Amino acid sequence: MALEMGQWPVTGTVAIFTVPPGPCAVTMFAPTGVVYTGLSTALTTTNGMSVPTTPVTFTCFPGSRGNQIYGTVGTAATTVAIHYVISTGG
Repeated sequence: MALEMGQWPVTGTVAIFTVPPGPCAVTMFAPTGVVYTGLSTALTTTNGMSVPTTPVTFTCFPGSRGNQIYGTVGTAATTVAIHYVISTGG
């Protein structure tokens, strides 16, 4: 099992972290503001998933391919931190 933990400042639209292929669990939250996440740089506040202020987890299964996760706050004038933990393996 491996753990990757991090915090990333989101300003505008940026790459936050990569979900690895295969089984894993990803937990993320944005305790100080609103961050929207998605799978491409075309991410906006209207097509992204809003990250809650309390931790939320999603699970990937053995057949999962993995992907880059992007975040946006909708403007370069605002910075909001997103926190994440990725747990892989057994």
